[in-house]
Amino acid sequence: MNPGTTSMTKPHGLHRGLMIGFIIALAFLLCLLASAPAQKSESISAVSAQEVEVKAVDWPHFQGPARNNTTTESGWTKDWPADGPPTLWKANVGRGLASFAVVGNRIYTAGNDGADKDVVVCLDLDSGKELWRFEYACVTATHPMPIVPYGPGATPTVVDGRVFTLSREGHLHALDAGTGKLIWKKHLVEDFKGKRPVYGYAGSVLAEGGHLFVDNGGDTQSTLCLEQKSGEIIWAKGKGEAGYATPGFASFGSSTRTLVLFKGEALTLLDPSNGNLLAEYAATTRDFSNCATPYVNGNRVFISHTGSQGSSVFNYADGKLKSAWNDRDLGLLFNSGVPWEGNLIAFNDQKRGAKDFRCIDLTTGGSLWVNSDIDKGTAILSDGHLLILTNTGELVLAKPGREALEIVSRVQVLAGKGYVLPVLSNGRILCKNNAGDVVCLDVRAK
Repeated sequence: MNPGTTSMTKPHGLHRGLMIGFIIALAFLLCLLASAPAQKSESISAVSAQEVEVKAVDWPHFQGPARNNTTTESGWTKDWPADGPPTLWKANVGRGLASFAVVGNRIYTAGNDGADKDVVVCLDLDSGKELWRFEYACVTATHPMPIVPYGPGATPTVVDGRVFTLSREGHLHALDAGTGKLIWKKHLVEDFKGKRPVYGYAGSVLAEGGHLFVDNGGDTQSTLCLEQKSGEIIWAKGKGEAGYATPGFASFGSSTRTLVLFKGEALTLLDPSNGNLLAEYAATTRDFSNCATPYVNGNRVFISHTGSQGSSVFNYADGKLKSAWNDRDLGLLFNSGVPWEGNLIAFNDQKRGAKDFRCIDLTTGGSLWVNSDIDKGTAILSDGHLLILTNTGELVLAKPGREALEIVSRVQVLAGKGYVLPVLSNGRILCKNNAGDVVCLDVRAK
């Protein structure tokens, strides 16, 4: 063999070996690169799924974002220790029935200091630190009936950077949500010819579309529509007693919005654009105490009080309210009920001393179940669970079913009496009694 040939053959074999090694290494590297995006995508999907599960929601006005005692907030912890969720902070905001509005990290509520002043306060959600307060003179006498507390009954409404509050005597204020500074003020009786209800104004202000809607009472301007920016009248119509329920909106299965009020003497449906009466059904009780907010589902509207008429469902069609059923043994007082799977869960206050928490079939008026193990109170629904704050300060976590109510946990969180609706927002539960004692519980997922 030619030495030159031998000399040329050895380097060629080495070159082939190197090339094969390079190709194998390159193929391995390409496999790694190809697998990397898949791993990254999987991680992103896992994070996205977690974000969907944990959802924090504001509570900007009475009865929550949907105005029906429910919220879409989810992912909060329901596995409570025996002594309940951790307490973040406690405070006192003054006497009354005002619940909370929560927007971002700010809480808005109202009370009375017991020295003839009403206060509107803004607190930090994390610490309970007072960020601002607005005070004004408001003389409210103690009512001889112990069931009737004094101080504001209406919950602040927060929209577009403004806070709207209403006192039991009729003071209507618009405040800057960031600073608490006064934007404008009105008085329902003095400025709008309103008639103070027997126990004082308690329905919260309804804000939508740049307007405010108020159950004013009186002989000529029983319902008000005001301009949010100025408090000036857009329209003012009707005659009759004001109720204690908060006004709301319903579509009744159409694209047209209807203003729904449970006034002191009737269920009243109005055209929100001009205040014209669409339909009305007479319903009243002692001292015109219609307190529970009507609940609308499709074309059906549920109303209830603790008078002789009890509870009723009407079908609204062709401009008429037609009775579907009535149950005189079922009556809601301070609680407005919680919608669940086409039904309504509520406390039956028709017999004041009895424990009666039930799930009402809105089609028939019958009950899916009745629980007699929980004191009267108020309730909200979130993530398939009820949060119930009893009149005696016990917080109950429960899961409703078709056959029964499952009590998951219960803990005493407040002393004294309370008729205030609890709030769940941004992973915190807010509870308050009539004396104005507030406790904030942490249920954020860890």
